[in-house]
Amino acid sequence: MYREQESPAAVLVDSTQVHTESPERNFEEAITPVFKVALAGADPIGNSTLRAILQQSGLVKDTQEWASLDAVKLRHTDDVPDVVFLDLSTGRGSEFAFAQELSKLRPSVTIIACSTKSETNPEFLLQAMRSGIRDFLQKPYNRIEVGSLMHRLGNDCGAQPVKSAGTGRLMAVLGTKGGVGTSTVAVNLAVQLAQIPGKKALLLDFSRPMGDVAALLDLKPKFQVRDAIENVRRLDATMFGGLLAPHKSGLHVLCGATRLEDWQNGSLPVVERIVELALRSFAFVVLDMGSFYSAEWERMLQRAEVLLVSEADLTGLAKLDKHLRALANLRVPSNQIRLVINRWHRSDEEALAQIESNMKTPVFARLPNNFKQVTEATVRGVPVVKNGDPLTEGFAKMAGQLAGMENANGRKKSLLGAFFSL
Repeated sequence: MYREQESPAAVLVDSTQVHTESPERNFEEAITPVFKVALAGADPIGNSTLRAILQQSGLVKDTQEWASLDAVKLRHTDDVPDVVFLDLSTGRGSEFAFAQELSKLRPSVTIIACSTKSETNPEFLLQAMRSGIRDFLQKPYNRIEVGSLMHRLGNDCGAQPVKSAGTGRLMAVLGTKGGVGTSTVAVNLAVQLAQIPGKKALLLDFSRPMGDVAALLDLKPKFQVRDAIENVRRLDATMFGGLLAPHKSGLHVLCGATRLEDWQNGSLPVVERIVELALRSFAFVVLDMGSFYSAEWERMLQRAEVLLVSEADLTGLAKLDKHLRALANLRVPSNQIRLVINRWHRSDEEALAQIESNMKTPVFARLPNNFKQVTEATVRGVPVVKNGDPLTEGFAKMAGQLAGMENANGRKKSLLGAFFSL
């Protein structure tokens, strides 16, 4: 396997390394499946063996087989899996060009070259490295060697069960569609949570393609989510804290993407690593996810209290039903889903009563519509805070309930009012 030396150009290959770990230790300690894998090459027997070993590792959740490289059509980053095992045994010479194409589409892809020969030619190894190949496996495949490699990849990307993370509480704010005020809800909920004495709150702006949190809080961050993603392999609590932007309410923020390409290396294992670090240091971690999630987020959403933000109009409620079904398919417990109706009017109650009856999901919070107040807060880059105001009290009550403080008497309302009185 590759071992990087002090000089970036010096690469050694050691395919005869003796592994002392027992197979049982490698596979019993395997992490919950996180990797999507492709087996590239026309070797049905070798592919069958490798597929079986990968399944035993416990790290692989999906495996594709690309028997013909010429037939593989890759157009987008999402078309490239996390790990590709590239068979060099055909000797056609097109494998390196294919590896370069994979790396160009998805720079974070891990390409493992597989060959019956022990490759030691320096020119060959340099060409392999430049094409994006990160490691070698010699055929026939060895169960311990493959398992050790996959276990190391899992550790390198921080692929660890989210449930084993810190003691903080995770709250994912999801919008049923764009424009329902998801970021406004996430920001104001997080600010209210930050007022609870003795507790620290963090807001992670994971909204895609670009985030709004920095603008809503008038922050000028030096760092943002891209910096956390690109440095995830050396990210620890100290470095992570240095990437956060402090807000005068006491809230800490990892600001969102500012460019379309900022999320291109943001695979789910990377995101989980960031969340894990957050939960170790903060009592409350709020994720602003916009309206983006997929089946890959299953474990994350199962760990979180999901605040599903909707409006009580016809399209909003129709989308709400679809999202509830989608979350049920992802096995998110129904008692972890909180329905939040934003821009609520009293005239919405008849429709909401029908929704509660049909969908068997009670409305957790009703946030009154106050267009003028929200607009002023957005323009000024401050949270929606006004003592005695129904909308402010709605956010305060919601935060108190989520924090297990039904009356929220411990909140520093006077301090918050002093900062942001309108």
